[in-house]
Amino acid sequence: MQKINDFLDQYILPWPVRYLSHRFVILATISLLIPLVVYASNQVLVLLVNSYLNTMSVAVSSIVLLYATISEVHQKQIAELQEKRAQEDHTHVVEMHTLMQQSLINQQVEIESLKQMIAALQGQVYTPRAASAPVDLQNLHPRGKGRFEKQDTSRRLANNLHRHPTAEKISEKIIKD
Repeated sequence: MQKINDFLDQYILPWPVRYLSHRFVILATISLLIPLVVYASNQVLVLLVNSYLNTMSVAVSSIVLLYATISEVHQKQIAELQEKRAQEDHTHVVEMHTLMQQSLINQQVEIESLKQMIAALQGQVYTPRAASAPVDLQNLHPRGKGRFEKQDTSRRLANNLHRHPTAEKISEKIIKD
């Protein structure tokens, strides 16, 4: 079945899309409404044109639905990639901030050590102040520690994205390929 779907997607289905989206075909199809009115007494012609218009309507609706579903899958993938990138950037910024805090604490300890050495050279006693504790970044974040959990991204996507069964099936197929 997969080989048939791939064959249809690659070689067959693009042709109706090209045919149905051509401006001349659209204008010709719309202009077929005129013979329906003018030749209303000719039942065979009316049935023939009506059948064509019904077929075109179903084909266009199916194509629109297919492309809307594919677009939904792509938008979901884009959202997931953007969220993954944001999570990576967030992790990087947190690590940089942690390194900067460690650097500041080291500088503070070194300054206190220098003050103690200078005081010793002057014959005075200096008691170094204790280094201040680094700021807990997880408590600073508006969403707290939950933002730092590994499953935070997937949980937020699951809660905020509308899931469509057809789009999920197509997404699974795209991911497998």
